[in-house]
This record gives sequence, C-alpha cells and structure tokens, in this order.
Amino acid sequence: MKKDLPKIFKKPIDESHSNNKKMCYTSETKQKEESISSFRNTTLDSSMTTVEEKIRKLLKSSRYIFNIGVIIKTDKKNYDTKIAGKIKNSLVTVDNDVIPIVEINDIIIKDRI
Repeated sequence: MKKDLPKIFKKPIDESHSNNKKMCYTSETKQKEESISSFRNTTLDSSMTTVEEKIRKLLKSSRYIFNIGVIIKTDKKNYDTKIAGKIKNSLVTVDNDVIPIVEINDIIIKDRI
C-alpha cells in the first residue's frame, strides 16, 4: 500500500550567488615577532597590563566578541569598530584591520558586556 505524498516546492536558481567572496588574510612577519620579543625584554608598562586584561575580559565574556563595539586607541589612529578575533599577538577587527597588541594604548568598551 503506497501513498502518494505531495510535491515539495523548490524555487529554481536563476542567478549566481557571490557569497563568501570576501576574505581576510593575515600573516605574521619575522619583523613583527622581533619587535614583540624586544618589547617583552623591556619593562612592561602598567597601561599594557590593563589592555591585556581588557582583551581577556572581552574574549571571556558571555557575548560574542564581534557584537561588542569598542574604540581601540593607538598612537597612529583611533579605530571605532568591533573585534573579530585575536591572532597570536594581534587583534583583527571586523573591518579587516590587523592591530598589533603592542601598539594599542587603550581599549574603550562602548557596549555593556
């Protein structure tokens, strides 16, 4: 005894999709590693400790890190963005900026964690 089931609607694909075309590629160079190792040999600044603590706090929060708005202050530029992740000794933002942690002076968290 075989029952005929109703047909399932399937929309035809008329156009090509360009999902996942944008990528972020980061690479660590030997020069960056040398500058970080030379920084570690010097005396650590107390403000650097607070920056590392803020990064740990962001990474350990119960919210997704890329949903938390931050202002990252460096000597060169202020970034008003969201953090995508951490790769070795750098932060990667949602805007594809790679910021070495050594260059960060302060991180201001705009949203509630």
